[in-house]
Amino acid sequence: MLLQPVAPGESDVFDRFVGGHLHGDPLQGTAFGDLQAAQGRAVHRFFLMEQGRPVGSLSLMARTVGRLGLLLYAPRGPVLEPGRRLAWRRLSQELRERFPQAFAFACAPRLDERNPRPPGYLSRGLLPVAPQFARTAVELPLSGDPGRDFGRMARRCRVQVRRASAHGIRVREAGVEGISAALGILPRRRAALWPLAATPAELGELIAAFAARGQARLFLAAAAGEDCAVSLALRLGRHGLCYHLADDGDSRRRAARYATQWAAIAWCAAQGADRCDVTGLSAPGDAGSQVLARRFGGLERRYALLEVPLRLAPYIGYRLLARGISGGADAPDLLARAR
Repeated sequence: MLLQPVAPGESDVFDRFVGGHLHGDPLQGTAFGDLQAAQGRAVHRFFLMEQGRPVGSLSLMARTVGRLGLLLYAPRGPVLEPGRRLAWRRLSQELRERFPQAFAFACAPRLDERNPRPPGYLSRGLLPVAPQFARTAVELPLSGDPGRDFGRMARRCRVQVRRASAHGIRVREAGVEGISAALGILPRRRAALWPLAATPAELGELIAAFAARGQARLFLAAAAGEDCAVSLALRLGRHGLCYHLADDGDSRRRAARYATQWAAIAWCAAQGADRCDVTGLSAPGDAGSQVLARRFGGLERRYALLEVPLRLAPYIGYRLLARGISGGADAPDLLARAR
């Protein structure tokens, strides 16, 4: 069998595997899965086995969609090299056997720059769902030395970080105790939290879930004693993920967003991450985060967006419902709801 369920006591082993894999991601770790489980979603974790050893992993979320059955979704997963075509084929077959009530499997794996195409049979003739997370991410390579990494960033970012310091902006690091201060800044930001969280309260739960495992830190910038910007850093093994959450929009304090984002990147580097996605969890329409990410420099990484029909008739019904027979683009996005 390809799918080997992860035992309850193997969560740390699972996180070490995901954190050490080239295609791993914090969203495929135990913390994000536990958060989804606490919100009522069924979560299943597996090692993908080949010749008695794990070659990949899968953190799978399942949600019932009306009478159609289960929709299975793996955000930024499975953690599996695109080139392992045999494993990909076996994965879809075993999902059918293990989840007979499931009608579709949707996933968004990270693509390897050496093989920048998803397995062809997965995407052939399929209609992609609306993306929940950005399909193109800006990734900074990290050396483990924050000082060296600062010198490798784009010059405009280094200037802005120094400008923030010169204007008296100070950044402090916080864990769960900083959640209330971070949420206090959020109402001033016009962009939605989605898909990072549906509400500020859910954002607090996400931060707490990662912080409980030592995988998250908040970085708050203050000017004249008032908090004016906040960024979030998530780290799992070699993978860092930084997200600029909010700032007050004051032009004099605009450089604070660079200061908090750099503090988040430096924390990931000091913690041993060798790459950091500075696009964060921003939705594709969040142009501000995309622009900020590109200003830091780095390399662009692509994520696929794949759907595998597991039962054809309900899958077709799901596609018609998701696209909206009469609602068009305004129809509810069922995949987004099935996080």
